[in-house]
Amino acid sequence: MKVRLIAGVLALVLVGAACSSGASEAQPAPADGGSPDTTVQAAADTTSETSAPAEAATAEDSEDNAFAAAAAGGASATLTLENGEAFTFNILCALETQESAGQEILFTVVSYDDPVSLDVTQFGADSLGGTAVVSLYDSATFDNVWEANTLHGGELELEMSGNTVTGHGIFLPGEEQTGPGVAGELEAHC
Repeated sequence: MKVRLIAGVLALVLVGAACSSGASEAQPAPADGGSPDTTVQAAADTTSETSAPAEAATAEDSEDNAFAAAAAGGASATLTLENGEAFTFNILCALETQESAGQEILFTVVSYDDPVSLDVTQFGADSLGGTAVVSLYDSATFDNVWEANTLHGGELELEMSGNTVTGHGIFLPGEEQTGPGVAGELEAHC
């Protein structure tokens, strides 16, 4: 939860930096190649309201707009688990080293899709011991759905090459993160 809070602060900075004028709304789209229960895919609706004055735009409108602009530019991530579950997200990325809440973050990838959101963070060596985290969480309750991290000795490797973040590790289900782990692969194109 602490890692998600730190990454959330950084995400707010990303949203503010990536905002543009107009409003759009992300809507879930049918999954291709999987059952609706195991695949989450969000698609951006890029229509904009021109009748509302710019001053009336809310923070939510700006956030939606930032994700729609990133998605229109091809920014997306996919997490595929060995158990057959697959998740696709519209994302925002920070691929340069940043500091948030006193911690060095080498790169981060976030989404705020419904019903499941994504948080990927690679901390610097002197921040939380270089912890790597890939977290899928319920967008309404913020409870973990799946998570792989190195904070407590878990298995996860993240790499960044250009504008692509990849990773593989063992994902544990639920808030308690107990039970058998499932291998998973992440690919994010920023």
